[in-house]
Amino acid sequence: MQNLTYVVTIAVGIACTACQTEIEKQDTSEATIASETGMPPVLPADVLYVTKPLIKGELYSKPDFDSPTLAHFDTSQQIQLLDTTGTLFLKARIDKNAESITGYISKAIVPEQR
Repeated sequence: MQNLTYVVTIAVGIACTACQTEIEKQDTSEATIASETGMPPVLPADVLYVTKPLIKGELYSKPDFDSPTLAHFDTSQQIQLLDTTGTLFLKARIDKNAESITGYISKAIVPEQR
């Protein structure tokens, strides 16, 4: 019984030592997304706030539904709102295909900010 106690003690010591070396290894990777650091992302100076649309939609070149479409977006994309003073449209910017596109979106598809 005493030999079994020594064997178990040695095994536990080895296991603890193995776990401890994993903990001591320093993580040298860098966070690439602001949410990984626990801090809110830094917004460019011209951005009022960032949101996701309620439904998919189009980014127009002018504040008019008949104007040419610059890009399509869906509910998974973030939209940077630049100007909210319009009655029907908001000036906005989206990032698509590693490119920032600025145009106008309908106010109806953006959730109200509280």
